[in-house]
Amino acid sequence: MKIRNIAILALSAGLFLLSGCRDNNEQLEEPAAQSTVLSKNESSNFPPPPPEVVQEFAQDGIDVNKIKIQYFSDGQPVNVIDNLEDKFPVASLVKNPVDQSALITVRTFTTEEKYLIYGDQNGLKFRETKAFNESIQKYAEVNGLVQMAEAGEQLPDSYYNFEKQQYQLFFGAFGPGWLRVYDDIVPYGSNKYVMSPLTPTLGFWFFDNWNNKIGCYKRQHLYMVEHLYDKKFFRKHLVSLSGWGGSTVMFWGILGFVNNKVESMILF
Repeated sequence: MKIRNIAILALSAGLFLLSGCRDNNEQLEEPAAQSTVLSKNESSNFPPPPPEVVQEFAQDGIDVNKIKIQYFSDGQPVNVIDNLEDKFPVASLVKNPVDQSALITVRTFTTEEKYLIYGDQNGLKFRETKAFNESIQKYAEVNGLVQMAEAGEQLPDSYYNFEKQQYQLFFGAFGPGWLRVYDDIVPYGSNKYVMSPLTPTLGFWFFDNWNNKIGCYKRQHLYMVEHLYDKKFFRKHLVSLSGWGGSTVMFWGILGFVNNKVESMILF
């Protein structure tokens, strides 16, 4: 793997999941992996990352030159993974505030079932999310809502009532917190609180026409898991993310394939 790809992964994967999953990274007893270290010497021959990206890391107490990254596929250590799309990615970041270093762990899975099992083992409710999605999609198809949505028509209240009932069935009565979205890969563009504990699922970014415009978001909560989709009614899964409140997820670098693609989203 070229050093430039290592630099991109180290910078972008950190914002892929700031502060990580709900596991303790030891439950699965994975074999030890070698850490890739991004240092000033390694990155000096390539253009530096955008200053605003470096600034986002610094604001979270991380020096980009002190990032170590590890990669796993189905629990086995592997070399650098340069493309997460369609690999059921799950990542975590643990930082050391004493020296501003950080360890990023990136996990991918070769089958959906292995991804679901990992969610079961770590309390991430991936399997419940899959069941929720299938329920919503079936309801939308039976009631002709897919065509209505694609045509930009207003959906009936009965759909939103059904969506709320299904969310409560699979995830509980309330969503986890607030989410603030931006129209750039850094959190300085237009923004609005578009998701809240009262609306933890959005089949459509109907607030200020956010459909296919999100470049990053900030979490305003204690902890949250997010599932992002390229189509309405939670179809065509893009990525699953999780992290602590106040952290920023930027659709840049290895997450660039998500930029301006989100049409629906679930918070848990």
